Parts: sequence; structure tokens; C-alpha cells
Amino acid sequence: MTTIEYRPEIDGLRAFAVVPVILYHMGFGGIPGGFLGVDVFFVISGFLITSIIQAECDGGTFSLQGFWRRRIKRILPALTFVTACTLLASRMLVMRPLQHDIGRQALATLGSVANIYFWRTHGDYWSLASHDMPFLHAWSLANEEQFYLLFPAVFWLVLKRAPARTGPFLLTAIACSFVLFAALFRSYPRACFYLLPARAWELGAGCWAATWLRGSACSPYRSGLPACVGIVMVLLAYVACPQPEPGSAIAVIGAVLVVGFGQSGITHRLLSQPLAIHIGKISYSLYLWHWPVLVLSRTLGYDVQQPDHASAYLLLVYLLALASYHAVEVPGRRPDSPPMPFVLAAALVAIGASFMAATPRLHDTSQFAKPHSFVRFYDLKPTTNMPVAIASILASCETPERTAPADAYRRGGIIVGDAPTPPRVVVLGNSHGTMWSDAIRDVVERGGVKTAFISINGEPPFLTLPLDPNRRGEALAPTEKYAYDRSRLELIEQWAPDLVIICCRWSVVTEEQTKDLLAFLERRARRVLLMEQVPEVRGARNASILQYLADRGIQPEEGVRRYVPAGNIAAVARGRTLVRRLSASHRNCGFIPVHDLYTRGEEVLILDGRETIYFDDDHITTYGARLAIPTIEKALDDALQPRGRP
Repeated sequence: MTTIEYRPEIDGLRAFAVVPVILYHMGFGGIPGGFLGVDVFFVISGFLITSIIQAECDGGTFSLQGFWRRRIKRILPALTFVTACTLLASRMLVMRPLQHDIGRQALATLGSVANIYFWRTHGDYWSLASHDMPFLHAWSLANEEQFYLLFPAVFWLVLKRAPARTGPFLLTAIACSFVLFAALFRSYPRACFYLLPARAWELGAGCWAATWLRGSACSPYRSGLPACVGIVMVLLAYVACPQPEPGSAIAVIGAVLVVGFGQSGITHRLLSQPLAIHIGKISYSLYLWHWPVLVLSRTLGYDVQQPDHASAYLLLVYLLALASYHAVEVPGRRPDSPPMPFVLAAALVAIGASFMAATPRLHDTSQFAKPHSFVRFYDLKPTTNMPVAIASILASCETPERTAPADAYRRGGIIVGDAPTPPRVVVLGNSHGTMWSDAIRDVVERGGVKTAFISINGEPPFLTLPLDPNRRGEALAPTEKYAYDRSRLELIEQWAPDLVIICCRWSVVTEEQTKDLLAFLERRARRVLLMEQVPEVRGARNASILQYLADRGIQPEEGVRRYVPAGNIAAVARGRTLVRRLSASHRNCGFIPVHDLYTRGEEVLILDGRETIYFDDDHITTYGARLAIPTIEKALDDALQPRGRP
């Protein structure tokens, strides 16, 4: 086997790729584009495999069998080990009905189709539901594995038959893939994020860098200045690109400059520091471990945004990565180690995953009253598409379908009340808005107050000014997001409502996100009330609360209230603090204190007789929302008092 010269700065670049990814997933706000570390990994992978193929072709030792054999030994041992450990931990820690999907995720991971699986079944990488999927990060590995399967054969043929055309061939392929990404990322953002055709340009950029470096007549790394520019571009992308978009090419181009010109200069010295090289060498294991440990720690109620929990999490991930690097990765890559044992081990783990995937999905919950929720009825999303995880939760609930027209999201929402005047109350929210809307409606209808309900499940109520027609929403395409935000601003300005109520999950909101909307409402609405968040249920995550209760053997009993441990206590407390800070800093702002209605110490009210209070970890049922009607009524009476109620 022909080898290529070791370049320590590339290991250092790996460190500059994996650390931002980990910090981003931990919720570190200083690098909103930290997920682009994966893009940098793609460039490195493309560069290295192309360099190896070229060197072996030059030496006459290249074979597809040998290439794939080495890829198996490089990827499969650690991946199999981490997958097995994650399945075992999930079996012990995750409620039984959720294990079905975890088993399917593991099978997709071992089968190198995780990107296709998550695209088809779970949708948005950024949704809160995705935070409970321990194998979600395997989408990027699947892209690389699919690329490794296809690219070497095509490149070898081009290199063999038309070596002078390898550069133009790669540039053409890169251009086609990038054009596909740029053309479709707004209309089909999930497919563009997950699937190889729209990601191949990033791997291809690294491939092209290798061919250019090999064919350059002069020494391209004589000056390290371009590499300095490259590392600055990568860091700039981490800070300035908070979502996948053509602008993420900044990180890709920066990585190309580093691998192309990084053999000397300041960047070389920076990336060749012992700590950077060490982190880079174990970066694959770090990447494999960081996400399942994060997901499972959330299941146990740990919040890695707390300094002590963050430190423990980082230490655990580092120790696990270090152990798997030395005990699994390094032995697996030895030239004399055959790949077949790793393939057999992966097959055994896949069999275990199959048994987990066959886990019964549902417990018998007939002893409970069927939960009821209006989250569909008040949802103004123009399409009825819903992620599989959320749809499976609502399948156990009675959820009336909405009657509002498809364009209601940009025409004032659902308006109740017959007065000829504009709505006096406007309710803005996401799924927390839809879950509260009927309880609020009960109050305003009894008082004869005309009210507009404007909420979209999965779409935060906040906005950024000035409005950008190209900004993608969390649940809306850019054109829909722009129409939704513009109509809300125009209607509120036109209506000048007496009261605007904002409902959301404050535990995941930052003060910066609220700034523009609250400043606008300070000028256009007489009063603003922030609906406090209800406590969250530990261990339920995005799962049916009926399945959660049945899995824990909790039985209903007439006349008896039951409580379970609260979850995300620190994050919910931060959200409550934020609500109070916002209320104090805006002259027309207050809040509706509902959190304590559902708590007993650090426990959450989950059952009242046979009636469930929640239907998942952070959303309450219609029955649960109605428990807060007296509190809501008092808050609305106080807010509307100066001008009375009709």
C-alpha cells in the first residue's frame, strides 16, 4: 500500500471541525454556525481519499477492493462499538416504546443509509424532536460512506483514461452539486441538508484540492498566507452562518485553502500544536460519542448548558473517545488486521438492533381517559405535514382538525367574536400557542372580547427586523415565513390591539430572539402578556405521556392526583427568569404565572384521576390547560381593565 506524507496541520484542522460541532450541539451560543464543522470534515475526507488514490495509482498499487477494505477498517470498528454501547444504554435508560425507533436508527446507521432514513422519517435536523434521536449525527457518516462507495471507481476511470481531465471533471461535478444545493435548499431544505447529491460539492472540493496540489507546477504552500485566510474564513462561517445556505461555502472554501496551503506559515504552526493534533486524532471517536451521550444525558435530566453538567459531559465524551480510539480505532487500522471480524461484529450488532426495532411500540393504556388537545385545530401551518415523532404522539390523542382555510396564517388567523371592530386581543405562539388557545378562547368568549389566534406548530412567534424574504422558518418555507411575519406586523399595526399574548417554550428562547417583536409591540399594542411555560416532565421527551405512564407502571385512580419528577429544571428556570426580565424591561409587558399550578416541589402534576395533564414532555392537554383558566381570566381582566370589557 502506498502512503501519503503525514500532515499534522490536517489533524489540527479536524480539531477545528469537531470542537465547534460539539459546542454547537451543547447549545453554546457563540458559534451559531458550529454545525459547519461537518462541512469542513467533508473537505478533509475528500482531500485525503483523493490524495491516497492518486498516490496509489502513481505507484501502480491501487485497487478498489483495497480502498474499500481500508475504509471498512477505518470506519466500521469504532462505529460498531459506539452503536452497540448506545443500544445497550438506550435499552436501560429509554422508555420501551421509544426503543423501536432507536433500533431502526441503528440499522440505518450500520447500513450507511442514516441520511436517507432521517430525511424520510424525521425531517428537520433542527427540530426539538430530533434532540431525542441518538443516531442522528450518523447522517454525515452515511454521506461519506456513500461517497466512498461511488467516487473511487469513477475517479479511477477518469484518472486512468484521461488524467489531464481529472481537474475539469471534478470542477464540473462540484458545480453541478452546488447548483443543485443552491437551487433547492429553500424549497427542499431537508433533502438538501441530508442527501449526498446536494452535499457532494463539499467532498468534491477536497478532492479537487488534492488534484490541484498534485498537478501544480510550483510549490503552492510556499507562502502560508492563503491558509491564514482560509482559517479565518472557517471561523467566520462558524460565527456568521446560522443555517445551511450557499453562504456556507465560506467554510468549504476556507477548508480548501487550509489543506492546499497549510504546510507552512502561521496556520501550520497553529494547527500543528500538540493539543490540536491530539484532538484531531481522536476526532472521529469524539464525533461518534458526543451526540448519543448528549441525548441520553438529557433523558436522565442533565442540562449540559449548566457549567457543572457541561464539564462532566465534556470529560465523559473525551474519556470515551480516548478509550475507543486506543482500544478500537488504532487496532482496527493495523495493516495486518482483517476486516471480516469487524463486519461480523457489525452484523451481530445489527441483529441486536433488529430485536430492539421489533420492540412492541405501544403499551395498553385503556385505563386512562383519552387525552384531548386542540394543537391541530389552532395550527395555521399551510400544510398538514407533521414529523413522524410528533404524529405518533398525537395518534394517542383526540385532536380535532382545524377548520381555518389554508391561507389563514397570512390573513389574521382564527378570529372569534362578532364585534364589527378589530380584535382587541391577539394570541401569538407556536405549539405552546395552539395548546393554550382554547383555554384563552373560553375566557375571551365569555367576556365577549374579539380575539385573533395566530399560532403555527414548530414556528416560534418571534421575528427579526427588517424582514428578510429569504429567511427560512423552522416550520415554514422562506416565502411562507415572510408572508406570515409581514401579515402579523401589518395586522397588529392596523388593529392596535389592547392585548397581545405570547405563548412559547421559554426554556429554549434567548433574549436576543425576543427583542424585535417586543420592541414593535411596545409601540403598537397597549399591553403584552407573556404566558409562562409549564414545567417539563423528566424522561418523557417527545413521547406519548400515556406510554410514559404505562412504561413506569403508573396507574390512574379516581380522585387521586399523581406527580412525576420534573425535567430540564435549570432550563425551565432560565425561561422563567427570562419572562420576568422581559416583563420588567418593557413598559407595557407583564406575564401570566401558570408554572406553579402544575408543580409540587420538583415534581410535575401528571394525572388527575384518569385525566392526563400532559400529552408529551412539555405540552399540556385540553384538560390540563383548563386548570389554568382562573389564572388566565384574572390576568386578562387586569390587562383589559383600563378600557373595560364589552
